[in-house]
Amino acid sequence: MSLSPKLLARIALGTATVVEGVAALARHRERELAFEAAIERAKATGRRLVVIGDPDASSQNRIGSGGDMYIHNTLVADITHGRVEGVDDDTAVVYVACVLEVVDDLNATLREISRIAGVAENVFIVSVQPWTLTARLSPSARRRGLVVSHGSEHTVHMKPVDSQERLLLATAIGLTLATAFWPTK
Repeated sequence: MSLSPKLLARIALGTATVVEGVAALARHRERELAFEAAIERAKATGRRLVVIGDPDASSQNRIGSGGDMYIHNTLVADITHGRVEGVDDDTAVVYVACVLEVVDDLNATLREISRIAGVAENVFIVSVQPWTLTARLSPSARRRGLVVSHGSEHTVHMKPVDSQERLLLATAIGLTLATAFWPTK
């Protein structure tokens, strides 16, 4: 028995949906764990917690939702436009959630994070998995890649999101959708 192109297209779309969903759940969990670790580090060191990225993107990260959450000493910062004002050098614990993919100048952003954190132990970074459709097709994404932590160091491996790759992927999805749902008669 051979599978029709329509059925194969529907299987491909279903598989892609499941994979993206699993990736989103894994990213959500990673954000939750990193945020909790950042709060604990800030409390243990007496440093200010600087949240870069949307702290409300997941319910566990919601500032002020955790009873004695570290809200009195937390700053939600927008690093997409340069320097984080009001934070001195080497005074913060920094939580960065899915932001490195969208900033204009990655190196300047990393320097600013390093400036306010001082050492890598004070930095908690979560990135979008580079193999996902989210990483490739998000309109604001400029790059995709990983941040790898080795003990007290973070290595950033990111490359630009290629517009040709986006176009080919969007075309493939469009053709798959057309194949899956085009009326037969």
